[in-house]
Amino acid sequence: MITKTHLACDSNGFSLTVMLSPGEETDSRYFMPLVEQISLPGGRPRKRCRHVLADKGYYSQMLRQYCDRYGVRPIIPLRKMHRKPRPGLPRLFDRPQYKKRNVIERLFSWLKEKRRLCTRYDKLASSFKAMVTLACIEKCLRADFSDKP
Repeated sequence: MITKTHLACDSNGFSLTVMLSPGEETDSRYFMPLVEQISLPGGRPRKRCRHVLADKGYYSQMLRQYCDRYGVRPIIPLRKMHRKPRPGLPRLFDRPQYKKRNVIERLFSWLKEKRRLCTRYDKLASSFKAMVTLACIEKCLRADFSDKP
């Protein structure tokens, strides 16, 4: 069975949460549960960010309403669908801000370099999620204990 990996990361490329879904499911269905899983330790818990950068698979009206309710600005390109446009002002797409999405793409690329994750040796989704989590922990530890000044 094919699974999709949904990751949320910060602007430095460190993973905040991981979620797996069946391969044939739409991405937008897993955005809200993914964001609700994020918890940051220390001080007043801040669960919301100012911007959300995502690809076209996450574009949906329900997601936009969710972002509006919590004051988050979604930066998601429009899908090329043959639908009648909704009434009201069109949302402007911030292309320079969207270019910062390469952080998550680099994280996925780094994960795909791991042979065990790329070839998916694990049969159980829980085992695969554990290996993805372990790889993300390794990335954080490498950044913390590197010899860089």
